[in-house]
Amino acid sequence: MVNKKLITLFFCILTQGVWAQIFETHLMSISESLPEGITSDRVCVVIHQMPEVEDQMLAQKLHINLKAMGIDAMQYLYYDQLYGGQDVYRKTLAALQKRHIRILMFLEVSTQGFALTLGTMGTAKWIDFKDKAWQAKGQTMKEVLMQLAKKMKTLDLPYSNYLIPDSPELRTQIRLFSGTHFPRYPTQLKRFPLAVSLFPSLTVDGVFLNDQQRTYLSQYNERVALKNARIQEIFSNYPYKIEFLKDQSDAAFYKDRYQYVLRYAYMPGEELRTVLGYELDPSQTQYISTVPVDGNRTLKTLDKQKKVYKFYIQKTANGDLYAGRYYDADETWEDALYNFKTLMMAQFKK
Repeated sequence: MVNKKLITLFFCILTQGVWAQIFETHLMSISESLPEGITSDRVCVVIHQMPEVEDQMLAQKLHINLKAMGIDAMQYLYYDQLYGGQDVYRKTLAALQKRHIRILMFLEVSTQGFALTLGTMGTAKWIDFKDKAWQAKGQTMKEVLMQLAKKMKTLDLPYSNYLIPDSPELRTQIRLFSGTHFPRYPTQLKRFPLAVSLFPSLTVDGVFLNDQQRTYLSQYNERVALKNARIQEIFSNYPYKIEFLKDQSDAAFYKDRYQYVLRYAYMPGEELRTVLGYELDPSQTQYISTVPVDGNRTLKTLDKQKKVYKFYIQKTANGDLYAGRYYDADETWEDALYNFKTLMMAQFKK
């Protein structure tokens, strides 16, 4: 009998300088069967490591073992990399689909041990919940990989993955805009409304949930509501037209006659600047961010590999990106949003 349970995928963000966990839970059916195509289809590995047990070589160690099993793990992602913004998620998903990836492998590492979950990638969404998943847990990565290897030996699997790369591919090439990068703000916002893309709440069919899970989801959505209320609070003194809306694609916003939408990206500084169209200087080890303080501007130094938030405005009609006059990235989404909005309003007053 299939045991239904919530598979918890950890989405970690830095909040007020303290590492906090925000769980996005999906209902998946766990069975004794591996997803079809584990040794013939392309696989994307999604890794989440708690900071206190982080291993920089984890992907390399995992890839060596998966290759020995005949599993073509052709793409590796970190979970917070995938969820580095609604548009980042959407375009990363499109990039994976373009590479014909069919299987998803989640490796979660915490102080409690390792969890390895295999599922089928969806076509419209990240996970196809109609298909069942397989899971192994253990105190070490070796334990969960041994469970996977033993399971594979009991099956008559067709092996067709013969060109598996020697090293894990950790970079996903996505571009967050298709038009021109403008280092300024769109002055048309004085006439046209700014659509602000809100954080999404979770909707799960309640018939599959027990009381504890319903409580958890209710609490999760309450936290999302608080974050969205904080967005509206930050914009409370915004003098122009603004609408706070559920996230959707640029094409959908444009169809609804919204020409400008506020979005964000959360990535290591070097990658962030690349996907947002900034010029890079390989000799730099740090980036300088401009932040408003008491009506003035000051400079903040950020390591180029540190994960930071950066807000920007997308023009839905042609894909142009307005990054703002200053590079105003910051360590929390609240600070990054305040930076962008405050510096934009100061510029419009001139």
